[in-house]
Amino acid sequence: MSVPLVLGGATLVALDVARRVFRSAQLFHPTKDPVISWNPEDYGIPREQCEEVWIETRDHEKLHGWYLRAKNPVASALYCHGNTGNLTNVAHLMPHLVESGFNILLWDYRGYGKSSGRASIRGVIIDTLAAAQLHDAIRPQNLPSLLFGFSLGGAIAAQVIRRHAFKALILQSTFTTLRDIARIAFPRFPLHFVSGTPFNTLRVLKELQLPVLILHGSNDEACPCWMADRMFAECGSPAKMIYRVEGGLHKDLWERDKSGMVAALHQFGVAAGFTPPVTG
Repeated sequence: MSVPLVLGGATLVALDVARRVFRSAQLFHPTKDPVISWNPEDYGIPREQCEEVWIETRDHEKLHGWYLRAKNPVASALYCHGNTGNLTNVAHLMPHLVESGFNILLWDYRGYGKSSGRASIRGVIIDTLAAAQLHDAIRPQNLPSLLFGFSLGGAIAAQVIRRHAFKALILQSTFTTLRDIARIAFPRFPLHFVSGTPFNTLRVLKELQLPVLILHGSNDEACPCWMADRMFAECGSPAKMIYRVEGGLHKDLWERDKSGMVAALHQFGVAAGFTPPVTG
């Protein structure tokens, strides 16, 4: 066997190892313990508006979630959270959505919180498809079904919306491509060469015809705002909208600008046809 062939094979193996390490180390950071407790009331969610649910996946994982019911719902959304912690890390934000008229299925990917298994790229897609099926089964059928993704959850949602029917897509603080986020996270190392091509949100948006709302902070330190601008510019949907929170970071949009976020959701709902306009 020639030396170049051996070196070439070793390079391919090294690249594959680097790709696996990058994905494992950067994409998923689950925790099993809750931020405070597993009591929804500790996050401002009334007990009577929360139902605990379990989701069975096709590969026999069991996923944990909460279905939250608004008093006067206009839509029901499947919420895909980010790569860190578990559903309790974003539970304190759910009252904002519920008070805005959204029923929410908030749930954990495999390996997060009470969910079984271990997170992987393939696994979280399977998980989200299973969650979408449960969402269709438990939501009131008169309510339109929305897909809402935050950060990595937005990139996951973009992949799933090609495989399961929803009325509209909402992306908060989401990135364009995995390669782009690798460049941002590791500016001194060429890890984008080994990051691969999964979670290409931009490619999905270019072909999407459903209504799309993009929510982003102008000072997002994890997914710079130029990513939101590019996704909006290249999104093929004839019913697209973007709302930027001035000064907003990656995780503080609701705390910084609740009224603006609520108004953006309402405006988007009217444009997409699932929220009645305010009259009077």
